[in-house]
Amino acid sequence: DLMEDALMSYDFFNGTMENKLFKPVFNITSPDPNRIYRHPILYAVAIYAASLVIIGTIGNLLTIFILIRPNLRCHTTMRYLIAAAVSDLCTLYSWNLNLFYKHMINPYQNDMEDLSLCTCRLISFLAFTSLQLSSWYLMIVSFDRAMNIYFLFWKKGLGKPHNATYIIFVVAICIILLNSHLLFLNGFVDRTCTPYGKQTCIVCYKRLIDYRYVFPKWEKVHLILYNLIPFTIMSMCNVFIIYRTLTATKRLSKRQTNSHNASTKNRIRKQRQLTTMLILVTFLFIILTMPAMIYHVFLRHLFEKKKPLKYILQGILLCIQFTSHAINFFVYCFTASNFRDEMRKLFRLHRKGQQHKHALMDE
Repeated sequence: DLMEDALMSYDFFNGTMENKLFKPVFNITSPDPNRIYRHPILYAVAIYAASLVIIGTIGNLLTIFILIRPNLRCHTTMRYLIAAAVSDLCTLYSWNLNLFYKHMINPYQNDMEDLSLCTCRLISFLAFTSLQLSSWYLMIVSFDRAMNIYFLFWKKGLGKPHNATYIIFVVAICIILLNSHLLFLNGFVDRTCTPYGKQTCIVCYKRLIDYRYVFPKWEKVHLILYNLIPFTIMSMCNVFIIYRTLTATKRLSKRQTNSHNASTKNRIRKQRQLTTMLILVTFLFIILTMPAMIYHVFLRHLFEKKKPLKYILQGILLCIQFTSHAINFFVYCFTASNFRDEMRKLFRLHRKGQQHKHALMDE
């Protein structure tokens, strides 16, 4: 295999940077857990992961500030997107941030979860919970949109904004309770070990009586909640939405245009923009998270003893996956004119506030 040969022959710490602490021997089939692996791709992955944290944090915060404005938060869809943005913000500070810490900060290439039993449990809980919440809120957005298009009673009942708030909290409570065992059962301290070098006495994602506790047991449940169920429902809803949008467009094109229905056409245009935005967001989520799901379900066991190939592949797939949780702000800006209008008003208001503050200081 050309990739494995290239990785085995590469020695990043050659010459003056080689020392006793770092021994990057690229024997891919070596089972030594204390071996440290370095490769330029891993550094590139770490830098990209850090950039996702920065860009995603700014983008998701701006999304929240814009969507909570009165003109937008009165809509059911926007409330679900606020919840999704909060979840996306949390996802960036779990496994994604760990990539940067593991390959750029920690000299022994340990994970953030290895710092203490507390960090092990908190990070794992945050990672699984936030990812599941993000996908479920996007799924609910698609489902709500499809129900609004096909059933009039939905918009007058469960589709109302105040009901959306209740649904958001119910889903959050259910997902949090479902993953709460990670806060109490995940990880243990190996009392028999003596920490040195890369080795740490914190054993995360395992239990003393069950080494398969999280991987692969709980991971299978996570994949069903994070990928399988949302993927299926979002795909079905998007097909229904696209079909209904196309048929509505054909009907509209057959009607004669006049000044009397100008407001109607404007409303239909905004609805079409909203539909396009939701379809694009859910489509990107499916496309960007699908490779990681395929790897974890079908390919992960093939790379258990193949390092650093495992690190490289997992890092690239995680970066692709978490890109979907960092770019929604740009999708909203590109597809929704009302989102752009509210963003301009927000910055204009901030600018006026700064000018008023400087005027008061000058006085």
